[in-house]
Amino acid sequence: MAHDIQPEGIHSTLVRVAGGGQVLDTAARAARTAGEDLSGAFGTASTASAAFAAFWSERADTGERIANLLLHQASCVADAADAFIESDVTMRDQVDAAVGSMADIVAPEDEG
Repeated sequence: MAHDIQPEGIHSTLVRVAGGGQVLDTAARAARTAGEDLSGAFGTASTASAAFAAFWSERADTGERIANLLLHQASCVADAADAFIESDVTMRDQVDAAVGSMADIVAPEDEG
């Protein structure tokens, strides 16, 4: 079973994932700001304002945590891909060296 590691494809995928993580982080920061603005928009309804502030305080950073998790996972995949690529190169070099040293071996003459 042969495997063909394609670093360009891995890189392209990771760039797209990281871009998605950055977009998610930007949206999460905007949501946090909107939630904070909303808790100040209740005017004199202090009970409603306090209730929303308590509700929002526990959720305000959810999007940012998800974005950070996504970016961290992409980083882990990148590290693993680098290790596989490096191992592939090392194994290829070792095979080339072993096969190259076998070229010097001369088969015995047929005594037939």
